[in-house]
Amino acid sequence: MLFLELVNPGKFDDMRQEFPEEAFQSVLKSYGHHFYSGRLRSELQVLYSDQDLQGNRGKLYDYLVLLKDMELDSGMPQLYKLFSLVATIGATSAGVERSFPCLLAIEKTLVKSLEKTPSWYDRVTVHFLEKERRAEFTFK
Repeated sequence: MLFLELVNPGKFDDMRQEFPEEAFQSVLKSYGHHFYSGRLRSELQVLYSDQDLQGNRGKLYDYLVLLKDMELDSGMPQLYKLFSLVATIGATSAGVERSFPCLLAIEKTLVKSLEKTPSWYDRVTVHFLEKERRAEFTFK
């Protein structure tokens, strides 16, 4: 996960001076089959050196929107792919930990609603139990 540093806006100035080779190799090792390495390196160097691309954006989402709005998702596809990849990976577990209480509340609500409402199977069973269950057979 060292490659997450590649898209850390706080380190862009340092990366402009010295390209983060170790982080770059990390992304190639883990996800290299998804990227064209030469082009990705070039697009990262452009990102690190172009102040217009950096702007006042500090969130990953803002960079994705910027790339999409400027239609750079097709002009810099490797960079856009890297930002998209990082956006799909949770950087911390705090979000997951916060979602557990929410999931428990949803589960409790669902269980309560299922207890109040008879299930489809229960309704079908009751329906057929109310019918006369004798079959008339004619033997020859």
